[in-house]
Amino acid sequence: MEFYEVINRRRSIRQFENREIPREVLERILDAGLKAPSSNHQRRWKLVTLTDKNLILDLAKFIRPYPCRVQEPKTPQQEMFQIAYPRQRTMIEEAACVILPYFKQKYPLSGEKNGYGLMDYGAAWALIENMLLAATAEGLGSVVHIPVKKEPEQIKEFLNVPDGWALPALVVLGYAVKDPLLPAQVKATVGNRVRWNKW
Repeated sequence: MEFYEVINRRRSIRQFENREIPREVLERILDAGLKAPSSNHQRRWKLVTLTDKNLILDLAKFIRPYPCRVQEPKTPQQEMFQIAYPRQRTMIEEAACVILPYFKQKYPLSGEKNGYGLMDYGAAWALIENMLLAATAEGLGSVVHIPVKKEPEQIKEFLNVPDGWALPALVVLGYAVKDPLLPAQVKATVGNRVRWNKW
């Protein structure tokens, strides 16, 4: 698939077929992630990759579906809430693979004296985006779940992750069902989002 076609086709998919992903496909996706730029070229990443369905189902128990009171969405954001919130757990349960891209957290994200904590955090998101695009190129659906509240600590304990490692998101992969629910997209274009040479 041509690069810009991949960019245009990538969407957040939250409904998956009951179908395994070949190991070689997953290795290409993981390798694409590991090619991302990183802070000081350190690549302080460990990608915990779950393909065992029982482990994935156990992991999903820590993820709570969010309530959504929107009945008739009037905006793309409300439509996203209506589709995404109730599926936070089920999209993981249905997934063929869940990747947990941990990064070594050398500096706190909320440091008042400097913003160094954002360097490794930003690099982790570059890694995540590479994997999302690679998954699209491989014909897979993908979505991220950002762990909130007690989820990061519960997942850390479940996987026996050592102290000092942070989890920005879960990368959820699988083959999309036919006609998955997709919210309308907010139009972000060069014409309406780019300022040239001044604000």
